[in-house]
Amino acid sequence: MTDSKVVLQGRYELVGELGQGGMGTVYMARDMRLNGRPCVAKKLRDDFYVEEDKQKAVAFFKREAGVLSCLQHPNIVHILDYFEESDNYFLVMEYIEGRNLYEILQERGEPFSCEQVVGWAKEICDVLEYLHEHDPPVIYRDLKPTNIMLDVKGHVKLVDFGIARPCAENADNTHVVSAGYSPPEQYWGAADPRSDIYALGATMFFLLTAAEPVALHPSSPVSCNANVLSYVNEVVECATAQDPQSRYQSARQMRDALVSPVNMKDSSRRKQLIFALAGTLIVVFVLGYNKFHEMLNSSQQQLKASQQIITQQDQEKGYLRKKLRTYSRAVEAEEKAIRELQVKVKGQPGKTSDVDNGAAVVAQVVDERELTDPEGLLDNH
Repeated sequence: MTDSKVVLQGRYELVGELGQGGMGTVYMARDMRLNGRPCVAKKLRDDFYVEEDKQKAVAFFKREAGVLSCLQHPNIVHILDYFEESDNYFLVMEYIEGRNLYEILQERGEPFSCEQVVGWAKEICDVLEYLHEHDPPVIYRDLKPTNIMLDVKGHVKLVDFGIARPCAENADNTHVVSAGYSPPEQYWGAADPRSDIYALGATMFFLLTAAEPVALHPSSPVSCNANVLSYVNEVVECATAQDPQSRYQSARQMRDALVSPVNMKDSSRRKQLIFALAGTLIVVFVLGYNKFHEMLNSSQQQLKASQQIITQQDQEKGYLRKKLRTYSRAVEAEEKAIRELQVKVKGQPGKTSDVDNGAAVVAQVVDERELTDPEGLLDNH
């Protein structure tokens, strides 16, 4: 750029250079139609020596514009415009106030905490899930710290979709890689959604260790930073497996693995707690069952004793009823005998005393056992 004022499309004023990359130069700009609102203008490089390379670069640039125009996600940079002017190609995108994670770590000089990295990784998993489930699915293919911006609110945003492409059977198999962050299959152009999973795992390794991941090699951050939680280390190892089948098969699956239990420092602690809880529940169950069994036996014994008492009372009541009937019959027999005797002496004066004597005779004639105990109950009591 020269010192003269440059305005593109009569709208976007370029105010300064932000940086350069393999595909071109990024400028800070202002949208003159919207009260000078800040934006970013990305210009495709024009110094290709081979025409074929330029044509490929233009195709990538146009594809980036096409991909971004179809995406609407809070963690993806928004495209505002795309145009060609004076044989140059431009993309205009939203301005993100912040810096990329690579720059932040370099200035910091030490790794980020597990909590911080896991938080960012879960946000990125949400973005990847959105991309991979888009219609058509989109493979980012260039996930690395320099392409992850951190805004002033602490949220991440993915930028530079230059080599992103829709995932289709007839898609080109371009060999575009970033050493250490690209999986083995991307080296021969066979990238799929699991390739972005690998790149996220490698990015986590860098953020947790402040060391660049080794190309074509599984990453294990705990080998460089002993403070990395074991479950986080396991997530990174799984994500960077060399065989795609051994990785997480989706961004959602990886995000679920990143959810750490509350107040749990690592997965081994979680397992210990689960086993302890299970043992406690078993003990409580056994003790509770034994106590319940004792109470049940005690209740059954009390019920049996009550039934025995009731049975004994019923027997005594039966005996008393029978004894009462026996005495009643004896009294009735005596009264009958007296009446019969009275009939015999009726009308015979001077025979009154005979009635009394007759009663005595009746008592002699009627056997005492027949009158008082005709059923023989008194023999047993």
